[in-house]
Amino acid sequence: MAAAGAAGIGDEARSALIRGAVGDGAGVEFLAWLVEMDLPDPERVLADPASFRLPDRGDRAYAALAAIAAAVAADPTPARWTAGWQVLGLAADTAPDVAAVAARVLARCRPPDADPPAEVHLFAPVLRDAGLL
Repeated sequence: MAAAGAAGIGDEARSALIRGAVGDGAGVEFLAWLVEMDLPDPERVLADPASFRLPDRGDRAYAALAAIAAAVAADPTPARWTAGWQVLGLAADTAPDVAAVAARVLARCRPPDADPPAEVHLFAPVLRDAGLL
């Protein structure tokens, strides 16, 4: 794939090279994955939480929220932690079960000097049951 990109060849030739290298079945699956690989960048979402749009498919929604929660957990500053909660607040109406999983991650990585944002209350029962609130 890197060689195809470096050579500037078209999609059809790239497809042929990939399928030739790994076989038709795996090649087609990989190419389909590339086409659907448009999850939001967690860092961009954390920089502008209001811009977040939850993917329609459940698996993609889970992947997006898990990535955002993992990004916050990797560098849990108060601003990033609050932004993460804002994103979960946006997702709570559409996918509360998926957002609750990410809420548990955020609850575990609360910075010592961060005040809980209002969105935490949306997940209070789940967090209480998990012993995180």
